[in-house]
Amino acid sequence: MNVTIWSDFVCPFCYIGEAHLAQALAELDFGEQVEIDYKSFLLNPEAKYDDNKSYLQSLADDKGMPLEQAKEMTQRVVDMGQAAGLAIDFEQAKYAPTQDAHRVFQYAKENGKGNEYFERFYQAYFTQGENLGEAEVIVKLSKEVGLDEEVVRSILASEDYQDAFYADIQQAQMIGVQGVPFFVLANKYAVSGAQPTELFKEALTQAWQEQADA
Repeated sequence: MNVTIWSDFVCPFCYIGEAHLAQALAELDFGEQVEIDYKSFLLNPEAKYDDNKSYLQSLADDKGMPLEQAKEMTQRVVDMGQAAGLAIDFEQAKYAPTQDAHRVFQYAKENGKGNEYFERFYQAYFTQGENLGEAEVIVKLSKEVGLDEEVVRSILASEDYQDAFYADIQQAQMIGVQGVPFFVLANKYAVSGAQPTELFKEALTQAWQEQADA
């Protein structure tokens, strides 16, 4: 069975939701027979990195909210992540654009390393304070998952994989995706947001049984 996930590397609820999904799959007998397929999505197309601003200040400015409110909001996310077994560190996170990282993701996916790439970029962003909008960071992380450095540099210096990247976003728009994470189970059932593990188990079981019956 296939599970398609629209996501962005800088989306904390995507990171958390996918941890819940992984936990659900680990607890189901058929979990190892489920294939995960990532698709690109831009959480904030206008995001720009500002070396003079912290992540929290950039978030506050972008959302038009006081800094204290941004701190409270992110602390709730940190707590949710902790409950899911994830360490999320907004103190060192870099508020950055992800368009280039997504273009290289399309190349990674083409070479069977899309899922590994997504996981590495989540970790780099949320736990290691890496700037995913920086070419050298993208190159370094891509090499870590086994991608060809020269090809990655060539992609970053061009508009390669732009069409594949936009195709994912257009497909999301066509099926009515308003935000991420957005999961489609067995090309049939939609689950939106960082839902609890139990909900994923129920939805996966229903989709699996229906697919088996069909």
